[in-house]
Amino acid sequence: MKLGLPLTLIAIAALGGTLAFTNPNEDDYAVFLSDAVNEKVQEEICNSGRLSEWLGRVGDALSGVCQNVVTSGGKLSEREVQTFIKDNTDYNNRFFFSTYTTDLPFGTYRGFAVFNKFILRPIEEEQNN
Repeated sequence: MKLGLPLTLIAIAALGGTLAFTNPNEDDYAVFLSDAVNEKVQEEICNSGRLSEWLGRVGDALSGVCQNVVTSGGKLSEREVQTFIKDNTDYNNRFFFSTYTTDLPFGTYRGFAVFNKFILRPIEEEQNN
């Protein structure tokens, strides 16, 4: 008896089930993007190296204050940020994966999600390639 075809069908069904089960939803995307935005703000605005170059020791102190303000503000308004993201996102559930297009004040992003992982790219980057 040939087992090749039944095993192949079982493997395909298992992969499809895994993809469907691990397909992130819109809420997962909003959490992911709000965390990414918060990290980017901390990295770009509160970077102690840049502030230190400009202001020396005062820059180090300001960087610490900036980190605390951003972190505290992010925790207080996390749900608002996620709601804003969902309101500005075109979400498409493709059963095995999801696609997203998000318009934010600092750019438009296209996202792809599979296996509970997200890939996010600015749309301008795609147009320039």
